[in-house]
Amino acid sequence: MTNKLPANGFTSLKKPLLSQEVENAIKKSIRDGIYKPGEKIPPERVLVEQFQVSRVTIREALRNLQRSGLITVRRGVKAGAYVSELTSEPITENFQNLIQMGRIDYSHLIDARLYIEPRTAEMAAKYRTAQDLRRLETLLEKAEAFLPDARKHARLLNVSFHCEVAKITKNPIIVFITESITQSYSALIIDRTSDILSPSQVKKFIDEHRDILDSIIKQNSAEAYEKTRRHLLETYLTYSKHAPESLHKDIDRRIRQDSNLFEPPQT
Repeated sequence: MTNKLPANGFTSLKKPLLSQEVENAIKKSIRDGIYKPGEKIPPERVLVEQFQVSRVTIREALRNLQRSGLITVRRGVKAGAYVSELTSEPITENFQNLIQMGRIDYSHLIDARLYIEPRTAEMAAKYRTAQDLRRLETLLEKAEAFLPDARKHARLLNVSFHCEVAKITKNPIIVFITESITQSYSALIIDRTSDILSPSQVKKFIDEHRDILDSIIKQNSAEAYEKTRRHLLETYLTYSKHAPESLHKDIDRRIRQDSNLFEPPQT
């Protein structure tokens, strides 16, 4: 017996929201290079006339584009919507949401970094330029200079060392992932340990970055890989004692078992 159609035929297909159609059209213009980073897109009243939709529809489309990081809405003298330089901020925000929801913790962060950053340092040692080396050296000099009077700023600068190493790969995916997974936790963990880590402990982290930089300078890829790996493991040993959430037991055990640097986990 064959199936019969409903008496009123097929269910009608829903059309996408007008705001979504406007959003997609503007997004395509940005992707096609009609509007480039830093350029202002037409004001609301012009978009209303061009798309023949309401201001509410235009504003909803612009809000969505802003959430996705494609545009920045400015106020004041230069008010309007401008095409953004693409950054890792939307990815970082998603990671931060996952942290706040309790879906990821410090063990997830270091585990992910162990997959990415040693290999990144290995590649940086192969392909670094004199300009790259100056940039990394200057960053560590600034971090050390801020250490006596602005320890938090020194620590934030020092953490960004890994992001600067990632830039040497010239791969925006590696850069965005490194920035997002590092930045999503850096400010939080630094705030939580601001009165716990001594200046000498922070100096130790800076010195470990100098050791990694030394391997990159020498173009010793294997050494850069291993030093980065050990640095991340030692960082985990230090910060996991003060992690704001309970650590994922399986990942914590795996990280500790993969290295002889660690004291046995507490039971």
